[in-house]
Amino acid sequence: MPLLREPVRPMSILFRSLAGRIFLGGTRGSAVLRTALVSIATRGFSVLASLLTVPLVLHHLGRERYGVWMAAIALSTLFALADGGVTKGLIAEVSKAHGAGDRARIGVLVSSAMASTMVFVVVFLVLVLAAIAMVDWIWAFNLSSQAIGHEAAATVAIICVSYALTFPATVIRETRLGLLQGAAVNAWDLGGLIAGFAGLICAVQLGLGLVAIAAIWVAGPLLARMASAISFLAGEGRDLMPKWSNVSAATNRLLIATGSVFMLYIATQALAVQSDQILIARFLGADAVTDYSIVQRLFNQPQILVTLALAAQWPAYGEALGAGDILWIRRNFTRSLIGYTALAIIVSGLLGLFCNAILKVWVGNAVVAPPFLIAAMTVYGVIATIANVFAFFFMSLSMHKLMIATQVAMFAINLPLSIWLLPHVGTAGAIIGTTAGYLFAIVLPGWIMRGRIFAQLPQLRGNST
Repeated sequence: MPLLREPVRPMSILFRSLAGRIFLGGTRGSAVLRTALVSIATRGFSVLASLLTVPLVLHHLGRERYGVWMAAIALSTLFALADGGVTKGLIAEVSKAHGAGDRARIGVLVSSAMASTMVFVVVFLVLVLAAIAMVDWIWAFNLSSQAIGHEAAATVAIICVSYALTFPATVIRETRLGLLQGAAVNAWDLGGLIAGFAGLICAVQLGLGLVAIAAIWVAGPLLARMASAISFLAGEGRDLMPKWSNVSAATNRLLIATGSVFMLYIATQALAVQSDQILIARFLGADAVTDYSIVQRLFNQPQILVTLALAAQWPAYGEALGAGDILWIRRNFTRSLIGYTALAIIVSGLLGLFCNAILKVWVGNAVVAPPFLIAAMTVYGVIATIANVFAFFFMSLSMHKLMIATQVAMFAINLPLSIWLLPHVGTAGAIIGTTAGYLFAIVLPGWIMRGRIFAQLPQLRGNST
């Protein structure tokens, strides 16, 4: 009598089929899903690291030094200008070449981007390090002593140098994103986060100061990104190794022109969005930055989680545009906008309800958020997430003029409003200004113009070929 085989469960077949499509599939959708899943894992660890390190570092350094660290990190957004924006412009160009199957073009892009980046980085280091030496950091961050002022200058300098050292490896990282290898890229980023987290814990246990903690924190991601670049160029990306013979003057002009748009975008974004903690330090003192930054970190979680998923879609949009798949672009954007808005409303609402309870478990009695700040942060969490959906869509399709227009409008709305509100309503004034900038400069205009943008997609494809 033949042995009876146990029937395979339909759900098991479905699960294996779905897992195979996600992790082994070669389609654009599979690549996006892989990148999104690894990005979520990376962000999950980052959230866990924040939960563990914020109370440790806060109690170790004290409120003022912790506020200096947060203000220095906010100021470091400007350091993203070190490469002239070339690396961000590279993603869109590589994804278009990848969609067209032009590997030789990708090699030219990598070599040209590396050459342009090195020039920008050298100039940036000279100018910024000179500026750091001339700034009165006691005045800038409203500090209580000369010693903390010296620590602030050294912390900013360390972050500045780490950015400069990272950029050559970032050229390779952004190239891999354009090749739809976001899952591998984020896996290396996760390794860097783990290394930085472990180093920070050791630094606190050893009783090291602010400057040493800042250096250790940036070292992990820096080393991981360098190792990732070397691994790629020694393996599957051997044919993309930067060569002087591949550097093209025309491609350099294209990347610099595209990069200048991103540079202006980042500069206006830094002034419009990332300046909150710098303004708070100047008007209310570094001590107030601590309360604000910790509460904002909670309400940034839905935005950051969505941003990771949007970053996974960025090269996919460019590849779809290069392949002429306009229907996929429109359908995916619409689904993303609806889904991420619903997620932001749910998560931000829960954070608003349980904010102080979470803070008590997280940092003890060190931070207690007033009701007005919690309400302002709740609205911010939703509006900022929706704005990011629109912003990433504009960037992925290289809609440069629209990108710049939205950020200039944000700057015009947010900065003066925040400066006016801070003395009157305290730290909540900064987040109200930021939220108003997102709403009136990106969300409402993006919603009104969405039909016209979709209609222009075929023309955008024609311009990119």
